Amino acid sequence: MALFGAQLVITMIVASFLQKLSPHFSLGRWLLCCRLVRYLHPTTEELRQLAGITNHVGKGKNKGNRRSNGQQKKDDQSFKVPRSLDIQLESTKVQPLDVVNLHFYPEYQWLVDFSVCCVAVYAMTEVYLYFMPNGDGEFNLSLMWCLIAIALLLKVLFSVTALYFMGNESSGERSMCVTCGLFFFVLAMVVLIVDEDILEFGLDKAYLSLNESVAGFLETQGVNSKKSASLIGFKLILAIWCGFVGAFFTFPGLRFAKMHYDSLKYARESAVWKYCDDNTSKQTAGQQR
Repeated sequence: MALFGAQLVITMIVASFLQKLSPHFSLGRWLLCCRLVRYLHPTTEELRQLAGITNHVGKGKNKGNRRSNGQQKKDDQSFKVPRSLDIQLESTKVQPLDVVNLHFYPEYQWLVDFSVCCVAVYAMTEVYLYFMPNGDGEFNLSLMWCLIAIALLLKVLFSVTALYFMGNESSGERSMCVTCGLFFFVLAMVVLIVDEDILEFGLDKAYLSLNESVAGFLETQGVNSKKSASLIGFKLILAIWCGFVGAFFTFPGLRFAKMHYDSLKYARESAVWKYCDDNTSKQTAGQQR
């Protein structure tokens, strides 16, 4: 196995780009600040003018009048605005400084940037292995990048899910995560218990292949392993993993679906939406004919 191969050079170059260019240019920061806008809240004077409220502060000549003037100033600072008031809010583009203090923003930026670098390393490694199939006996380092990206994603999902169990305000999210986790665990156990002749997933072959691989690895290390892991235990581990994945992905998936529905709902006037809608109508009319 070559120690310093082309894959290690690719990994070092991409890691250097990730370290040097991430503070100056970040795809995650660009995606978040590209087209998003925020609305500026109106000032107190603008609200007074729109509501028709004027300040009348008289000049007192004695202490009693001074006290009344001070009380009047305090009263002038608080006023009521009608709900039917027509307020035109000014919009401005979202800047990177506006999103720096958001929760999980560093994790989001690092995950997006690392995922892009992971895709680049994987693509360049596959091209390298295509032209050099043997690869001089090198280990595929792009698989390590993919595993690290998956580990970062699961870590972020675990952190988000853990927030639901820390406070008393997110009882609905907590109940949904627990319910979905138990549901997917039971569903996975039911599916895995069914015989392979009815539902063919290939788990028996995968189980035997895993035992042979583990036994061969232990023999090379000088460890005798005559006992193999139980098939029921193997399926139980898979069911537990399915339960955790269901608990992690269900609630964020529902939030993402709601956000996607809202984005389509409020973007019906855009040119892209009208183009897609026209093409869909033409295809439907053609199928009906």
